[in-house]
Amino acid sequence: MRDSDEMEIFVEIVRQGGLSAAARHLGLAPSVVSERLSRLERRLGTRLLVRTTRRQTLTEAGRIYLDEAGAIMAATAEMEARVRATVSAPGGMLRVTAPMPFGRIRLAPFVAGFVRRHPDIRVHLALEDRMTDIVGEGYDIAIRAAPVVDTTLTGRRLMESRRVLVASPDYLARHGRPHIPADLARHACLVANMTGQCRGEWRFGRGKDIRILRVDGVLASSNSELPVHWALDGLGLTQKSLWEVEDHLNAGRLETVMEAWEPDPVTFYAIHTVSTAQSHKIALFMGELLQPGGIDLAPPC
Repeated sequence: MRDSDEMEIFVEIVRQGGLSAAARHLGLAPSVVSERLSRLERRLGTRLLVRTTRRQTLTEAGRIYLDEAGAIMAATAEMEARVRATVSAPGGMLRVTAPMPFGRIRLAPFVAGFVRRHPDIRVHLALEDRMTDIVGEGYDIAIRAAPVVDTTLTGRRLMESRRVLVASPDYLARHGRPHIPADLARHACLVANMTGQCRGEWRFGRGKDIRILRVDGVLASSNSELPVHWALDGLGLTQKSLWEVEDHLNAGRLETVMEAWEPDPVTFYAIHTVSTAQSHKIALFMGELLQPGGIDLAPPC
């Protein structure tokens, strides 16, 4: 019995929601699946799942093991798919979705190079700030600025980026600099959301000291890039990823404020609905996207 077999069985138990469902999916007897899980837990010296007659729950150790196992299995599948792809040239349509600023600034140049290198693959790149239904809307790959929580999807970490609060020098000269979150009640906030309301939720502080502040905006948009333009026009403050405003900061068009209250970095993931072992074009896209120099990523912060 290979350790990797036990790993795959455990991941399938979580994905299918139980031992019996995993056994049916894998074509194994439930007793075999139960015994393999018990053997894995004995080898690790800890429980991974707490099972009752009505539900199963991951332990803390189980969550750690699931995250690491998923990454190992995805990396193995991608490696094997890249090897197979050297024999059979992939082709067809690839549908990709990404948030507006990330897609325009970071992903679009990569996609242009990708289709030049692989003329048999066509790419439709949808840039939207809303949270798309990846499966329901038929996307192959999605870029999201949030951890992957759906265990039926495979996610790979792309980058981390600091979140900074910025305003123009002109605005700060006229209205002063905020120093703590409570000061923002006296300032003009520029927000992006999909609710149709002039409100936003901004995060401040790190770890146990994190605070979520609901701010009332003087301007709001469903387009996440507009608050940057408004900030450049001196209309208020906005909270953005560092790479979205870095050029403006370096040129002195914007300044950071409340640096001591900077929140945890935001993490970007590339996720896909079909295993790279089952799709040559997805394997090729993901392999080139994730390789060093594959995409112009901001350095981890």
